[in-house]
Amino acid sequence: MSTKSTSPLRFLFLTEGVMKLMGGLVFVVSPQTPLSVAVAAPIPPSARLLARLLGTQTFTLGISMLLASTKTPKAVSSRRIVYWTVFARDATLVTVLTLQLLFGENSDALGFSAKGLRAWLAELMPFCLGHLWILTTKPHWF
Repeated sequence: MSTKSTSPLRFLFLTEGVMKLMGGLVFVVSPQTPLSVAVAAPIPPSARLLARLLGTQTFTLGISMLLASTKTPKAVSSRRIVYWTVFARDATLVTVLTLQLLFGENSDALGFSAKGLRAWLAELMPFCLGHLWILTTKPHWF
């Protein structure tokens, strides 16, 4: 019998970690690039600042995911908490975006259009649901 793990979690951590590093860098270095989809020109400085702040979070979570993807015992034991942390951040963003879409005055939302908020929500939702699915139905992967 093989003792090799069949969990794809390490690969998922590596993949999402790299994606978060790249995405976070784009938001930090060139926030107008992703904001051009969600905010009408001219992009308010407050929206650029918000994008940079979220980019730093995303970049940092990418580093955490890459560190947790290693094969060391400490990294393996930290995977669950890292995954919960990433899920909590994404779920909070999804909640705030949904509330803004449903109840907010979108003309006041730092220049974000309803279409832009929906696009952002559509980008986050698959990750959020995927994390929740793994955390609740695949605990043996950790």
